[in-house]
Amino acid sequence: MITELEQKQLKLLFKNHYADDVLTILNNQHIYNRNGQPHNVRYIRMVFQRVRKNSDIEAAIWQLATQRKEQLEIQRLQKQKILNRTI
Repeated sequence: MITELEQKQLKLLFKNHYADDVLTILNNQHIYNRNGQPHNVRYIRMVFQRVRKNSDIEAAIWQLATQRKEQLEIQRLQKQKILNRTI
């Protein structure tokens, strides 16, 4: 289960835009609910808010966090490269 501290840090990283991307990850990996249907955004939010437990959704949340962190690092390096050229 995602801890309260992890949840706060993930909120800062995601800026409240994560559920649709988590759903995309789950659908791409063919991970569905027990009825064989795709998970819904509401349930993903409930897992993130620690109301429900679901290891597949938590894994997708961490996968998204990794992707977002990598994107931020790429942006940081691009900015640094551009600024170093102009100085």
